[in-house]
Amino acid sequence: MKVVKALILEDHPWLRSKSLIRLLHILNTDGLNARMVGGCVRDALLGREIIDIDLACSLTPEGSRTRLENAKIKVIPTGLKHGTITAVIDKRSYEITTLRRDVETDGRHAKVVFIDDWAEDARRRDFTFNALYLDGDGSLYDPCGGLADLKAGRVRFIGDAHKRIQEDALRILRFFRFAAQIGEGKLDPIGLAACIRNKGLIDNLSGERLAQEIFKILQAENLLPIIEVMADSGILEKVLPGHKPLDKFNDFVRLENDLGRCDILMRLSCLCAGDVSRHLKLSNSQAKTLRQYAGQDIAVYPGMNEKDIRKSVYLSGRQVFIFALLQSWAGDEVLRYAENWTIPTMPVQGRDLIRAGFAAGPALGVKLKSLETAWVESDFRLSKQELLVL
Repeated sequence: MKVVKALILEDHPWLRSKSLIRLLHILNTDGLNARMVGGCVRDALLGREIIDIDLACSLTPEGSRTRLENAKIKVIPTGLKHGTITAVIDKRSYEITTLRRDVETDGRHAKVVFIDDWAEDARRRDFTFNALYLDGDGSLYDPCGGLADLKAGRVRFIGDAHKRIQEDALRILRFFRFAAQIGEGKLDPIGLAACIRNKGLIDNLSGERLAQEIFKILQAENLLPIIEVMADSGILEKVLPGHKPLDKFNDFVRLENDLGRCDILMRLSCLCAGDVSRHLKLSNSQAKTLRQYAGQDIAVYPGMNEKDIRKSVYLSGRQVFIFALLQSWAGDEVLRYAENWTIPTMPVQGRDLIRAGFAAGPALGVKLKSLETAWVESDFRLSKQELLVL
């Protein structure tokens, strides 16, 4: 492959980390076997923070593993049948995947054979800017025209868009996710047409993969024009069946953007028309939060006094109150107070009532609840001693 650009190492300190330099030295002792690829290269060119560093390698998985283990580096066989291992150096993990070619796909998983052809490896990837390769010295390789697409904010499938989606249906959502993250609302018409044509394949994706992608879309900078296309094309319906109209969702996101906020579950709740926790395979905590958001019925209003804010925040929970507040915007002052007020702890617990002579049982719970109500109504002023004599 021909070098198309050289990155200045001083501008990319992540390339100068000791662990990465050591890893590349081990893998490249007899030639250029390993290069950075994918998200880390893309984000470096966009000037974004580098979180995960993935490498492509012409060595077989076992060949890479042997070299690393001989150098006393911990290796995790993350996905050997797909050619991926993980090296751990100085508590930093690096995924290393052997160059490969798909020989069979079912829209979710692929059977692969390992190769040593960088151009062929590039052609099996999803989008042009995800097929950018980078050497440790800053040499950049671009076999599919990804650099120009990245500069233009254009998401373009490599080769036949229909075929790329047939190989992995998740690429439909990744198309929209990257458009929302790096684009300006203009979608490649060929890619969009292929996504719409194949949208039925989304039904075959797992709830975990759906949740991962919709979460990334919901926090993207250019979310609103992209979610509108997803809704108009019927693709959003495949991810969030029966989703709400976008009007209130758009208003909510615009307000969050104005305030410099982004809460993914709040945004998701603005779209959900029912319980999506099973469809998206959310965690128990996420599903509980969505139920709380859906069930909230809190009165918020401009000029709301601090006592009422304290009561609502305590009874409903801070995030539920803030969600209600943002949906019927009542001003910065209410939001700031709700965010900064320290929620107190009820001074009387069940054990305190037992020590005072109450028997354990349902009556104890009723008494404790009545004391909590009195404490809240006192604006949290009643002391433990005062509550115990009520």
